Amino acid sequence: MGYTFILILLSLISIGFLILLKKKKQQSETLSFVSTLLATLFGVLLAVNLSNRENLKKEKADTIKLLKSAKNIIDNTFDYSKGLGTYINTIEKDSSYNANLVSKVKLDNPIPYPDLMENIISNEVVSKNISEYSHNFIFSSLINLRKIANYNSIDTYKYLLKELEFIIDLEIKYQENIVDKEELEKIYNKEKERLEKEFPHDSKIIVD
Repeated sequence: MGYTFILILLSLISIGFLILLKKKKQQSETLSFVSTLLATLFGVLLAVNLSNRENLKKEKADTIKLLKSAKNIIDNTFDYSKGLGTYINTIEKDSSYNANLVSKVKLDNPIPYPDLMENIISNEVVSKNISEYSHNFIFSSLINLRKIANYNSIDTYKYLLKELEFIIDLEIKYQENIVDKEELEKIYNKEKERLEKEFPHDSKIIVD
């Protein structure tokens, strides 16, 4: 936007300056030199403007690619956590497993935390381009996930993962210009109600 304004302004100044020189009947050499100088400046600014636009397009494409990777990480973390929870429930009901053995299985198989997801969101390109709403939401979710990554709160953990996966999916749509910022928040609030019904959890241990 800034470079476009400068280009327009420079064009107007150039036209006005050339008209002024012509009216004053300046020497053709001077007129030619000024014309060449202004044309060069115009060309440089135009090239910079086009380069910046291409960089912005590339950044947006890279942001979408990284967000899709983040979504896959969350999805895999959810599946693994769900599998662990199911396995623990099974052996807890198995009389051949005593409490000590179950505790050892839990200790050897901790609930996974999406560290790679944290690295992606901290990436300069992603943090610079995603919406403020999603940025704040994602970091808040990561704080909660790290705090409750244990078997005692696995239902709440699974809920947070699904909630996080959904907000990332919404942010991808925002980056692709499918939804705007206002729609992003409205769609999330509607989906939140469905997730709360599908994944009953203890909201008291979640930090807003």
